[in-house]
Amino acid sequence: MRILTATCALLLALPSAGLAQSDAPTPGRELAELIYGSIEDNPTGAADMGEFVNFGQDIFVSMDSDESGSVDPIEFTEWDFGFNFIAEDEGQERAYQTAQKVLFAIWDHDGDGEIARREYHKSMVWDFRRADTDDNAFLTRDEFLSGYVVNLAYRAALTGL
Repeated sequence: MRILTATCALLLALPSAGLAQSDAPTPGRELAELIYGSIEDNPTGAADMGEFVNFGQDIFVSMDSDESGSVDPIEFTEWDFGFNFIAEDEGQERAYQTAQKVLFAIWDHDGDGEIARREYHKSMVWDFRRADTDDNAFLTRDEFLSGYVVNLAYRAALTGL
């Protein structure tokens, strides 16, 4: 499982350069921008780690439909911001489903087939740090769009990169 996770992480990193440079108003980018707008409460236009992690915890609670304290693959794939509709419109359902499986595998740190609350929290912290390219403890809109692993995976799937 660790080799699969490392391979998936490597594959996710490959298309990021193309996505980071693209400012084209694709449906996936527009949705990602809306998502970012719902994270940051700060008038400076940047989200701190607390805002990001709190936003992630709200998502975790909404994904955990059976309130078990962990998210299984079905809960994970059934919950969606709206990327699934874009995938259908673009004819990229299989690529999107693959991206979902990759993200699940990355966040399932112990490989037990569920993402526990602590695994999700740890992933949110790691994802924030990875996306915060200038290491200033704030995530700008551009850093979120070009560095947050969910955006990278889903937007790559939607555009067929």
